[in-house]
Amino acid sequence: MVKKILSILAWVVTGVALAALFIAAREDYLNRPMKSYNVILDSESANGFVKESAVLAELASIGTGAKIGTFDMASIDKRLKANPWIENTSAYIDLDGTLNVGIKEYTPALRVFGCDGQSAYITSEGILLPTSNSHTAHLLIASGNFSFDPAQPRRLSDSVEADRNLICAMKVNEAVGRNKFVKSCIGQVYCNSANEFELVATGIDAQIIVGDTCQIDDKLKRLEIFVKNKAGTSEMQSLKTINLKYKNQIVCKKR
Repeated sequence: MVKKILSILAWVVTGVALAALFIAAREDYLNRPMKSYNVILDSESANGFVKESAVLAELASIGTGAKIGTFDMASIDKRLKANPWIENTSAYIDLDGTLNVGIKEYTPALRVFGCDGQSAYITSEGILLPTSNSHTAHLLIASGNFSFDPAQPRRLSDSVEADRNLICAMKVNEAVGRNKFVKSCIGQVYCNSANEFELVATGIDAQIIVGDTCQIDDKLKRLEIFVKNKAGTSEMQSLKTINLKYKNQIVCKKR
């Protein structure tokens, strides 16, 4: 019985000692000065929209030397996310007193120019983002009958009538990306006043009319077959329009 009591007391004393050591270590850690910053960028471009130097400058404004326990990580996260190109952040301070900040940057999929000349980017997730003075992404361009405010980043929605053409432009862009041949020769997508889409292709003077996004993959496949068969011929050079709007047909008009 005595041995059992002594054994229990030993475990209790050990537990209390460990708890005391943990509390002391934690207090020591929280009272250490924050020494430096480390930024880890997750971006598909080596020269993206989020600059490591800008992030470091933002962190430096917080200051070094302050106690680790005084840092408000939620506030740091909020300040960094004020940059519209930052999708997600993660931050922690290691035992050496270094604030490690991980940043995931949005990846643009399409650049759009509105009817008022303003420009913005759209991600594959349908998020509208502003342009940047420090970086330009080389993407397919969509222009024409689009209306948006590039100063207000947001997720496009089918329920917003003003965004319908932008959503359709994304679908055209995705379809072009799925067709290697068409992707290699299409330089621009245009939305006309009738809210129909046209394509501008390298080496083809004819107006390529796609219409709406219904069966868009089939339309682009027909365009691929037609161009491969007619490329370099006098017939191709004589065309004014190549119309893909009609099911299983290509309707052309000569100049």
